[in-house]
Amino acid sequence: MVSSLKVATPAVLLVTTVNPRRLGGKLCLSSMSSSKVFFDEEVDPSKEYLAWLATNPSVTSLVNPVEVVKVETLTIGEIATFIKRQPAQVVYFDCIATIDDVKLGTEWYYIACEDYQTKLNRGPTTLLCPKCGNENATAVANYRVELSVYDNDEQCTFIILGDAGKNLTGRKATELIDAYVQENGGDAAEIEVPLPQCFIDAIGQTKKFRIKVAHYNFTSTRLSLTATKVVSAAELPPKNSPLKTTPVTEVENTELAESSGGGASAIDDQKKAKRAKRSG
Repeated sequence: MVSSLKVATPAVLLVTTVNPRRLGGKLCLSSMSSSKVFFDEEVDPSKEYLAWLATNPSVTSLVNPVEVVKVETLTIGEIATFIKRQPAQVVYFDCIATIDDVKLGTEWYYIACEDYQTKLNRGPTTLLCPKCGNENATAVANYRVELSVYDNDEQCTFIILGDAGKNLTGRKATELIDAYVQENGGDAAEIEVPLPQCFIDAIGQTKKFRIKVAHYNFTSTRLSLTATKVVSAAELPPKNSPLKTTPVTEVENTELAESSGGGASAIDDQKKAKRAKRSG
């Protein structure tokens, strides 16, 4: 990676990280703890930067402290309790849950800006990105699928976005759309592509999901969580025996709504799977 502290004197930096991304032409690091930056201290641009950094220590605190990555594995109920008791913040958890159903009646993907992954607004002849303002943004299909999931104690809705959909199906949303168009004909921009069978087949599977808790979760009256990644296949942990069960705070029904309202379910409409009975 080349960084230009001055336009005429580029400096070469070596950055090691995990799963980097490029958004809006900028390198984005997925995890600060796994990222390291190396550069040559003997060249003038590096000397100037280190001298500037020594006299401006406040710049090292520009990282937003509310965006904290927690890799703790919590149950649905524990996440609901966290949202109920903690101040609004952006935080990540892992959560093991079984897929119970897939919501139908809504589009399972949206058209996004390739650079910013923001939903594009359709104009008379162009697609506008509200984030970067590009009136001719490059469009890409991104997943947005609502799953009803449950663990040993609670049930809620997981919204599967982006990479989480690819983790679950093994294919990009664009690939599934193209496959449908090739098989059925028509224009991908005009036809309505139904929910792919691979999501129906996922009903009954248990996964570890990476959950993003955002500011809106702290004001919402229902528990609808965003899953940004499917970490791995998993199994629900065994339930505690009644003698060992620790008291938990009961969460009101308004905070644990099972869906976002509207639309049918894959089980209701297609009868592909039935939820297994769980012993109490």
